[in-house]
Amino acid sequence: MSSRERLLHAFRRQPTDRLPIHIRGVRVWDDQWVSTRHPSYEPVIRAVREYGDPVATWHPAGGIFLTNPPDLRVDRWAEETSDWTCHHTTLHTPKGPLTMMHQVSKKGFPSLTKEFYVKNKEDLERFLSIPDVPYRPDLRAYFDFERRIGDSALVMISFLNPLAYVHDLLGSELLAVWSVEERPVISRLVELFAARFHGLFQYLLEGGIRGVFGLAGQEYAGPLLMSPRDFREFCTVPERQLCDLLHRRGCLVHIHCHGPLQAILEEFLTIGSDCLHPIEPPPMGDMPLAEAKRRIGHRICLEGNIQIGELYACAPAQIRKKVKQAITEGAPGGGFILCPSASPFTPTLSPNVVENYLTLIHTGREIGR
Repeated sequence: MSSRERLLHAFRRQPTDRLPIHIRGVRVWDDQWVSTRHPSYEPVIRAVREYGDPVATWHPAGGIFLTNPPDLRVDRWAEETSDWTCHHTTLHTPKGPLTMMHQVSKKGFPSLTKEFYVKNKEDLERFLSIPDVPYRPDLRAYFDFERRIGDSALVMISFLNPLAYVHDLLGSELLAVWSVEERPVISRLVELFAARFHGLFQYLLEGGIRGVFGLAGQEYAGPLLMSPRDFREFCTVPERQLCDLLHRRGCLVHIHCHGPLQAILEEFLTIGSDCLHPIEPPPMGDMPLAEAKRRIGHRICLEGNIQIGELYACAPAQIRKKVKQAITEGAPGGGFILCPSASPFTPTLSPNVVENYLTLIHTGREIGR
């Protein structure tokens, strides 16, 4: 089987020639990413190319918050500090300006947003004054990308979910406060983005795009940040309609959701996910893989569940033990993809981290036959 075939069979809980191994975040299909990695990444990149099953993500370019008004003026400028490049953006809406500031590390560490567009009710009205013009990207880029990737990887059309767009508008703190004090506002924004997604997905499907659609951001409504009731209202209900649309056209759905899952695990079945990542065990999560397999593994592919922190901290012998346990608990009956919980996040990889990645891959190949 090719990597693409192997992953698709796992998504559908069908037999595979061996266990799929997806090393999340090692973008071997992305020449620019590879060329900008520190040399310490090279053994991992080489092993993923030879033995792994990559997932190549594609996202349409353009648009702002899933709308594309031609008259919206956007100003962007940057300032430099010793450690960061600070990117400032101003949206000139019909009711006044909205500002955002995003910091990008000069030392290879994760970026972060320091200032979000909506900080109060006045900003919210400014955002809602932006004309809702359907976002219709040029699809030729997707088909060019798919042809380039071929069978060497599984192409995933990757999006944040509606709630994640609300988060990126408000930030975590205001989202949490308004989910209690201004709940109708959050519901209205989720519905707005879900409607925009529905139109965009219809456009993509009518344009001939088929395959795996990835959604991420459900963790913003998961415990301990919000309650199961919040999760159902802000994620399950709006996303179920989107997944139904995709499934009717023969597409599959992948969901990436960190955090505790005990109270919401079955919600992913209701949403219509075909694959769930990363199924985090204690202490980072609360979901043993064996329990997830028992509760939902008969209807959904499970992807995981090797913690990224353990790849950085454990000895190779410990990683080998954890990989064996994951395969023992997740692989029986099919529908399992061995994968770290997150991407490598440091500019360089220590020799121990490199050895742990190689141990994960080679143990997966050995045990996963």
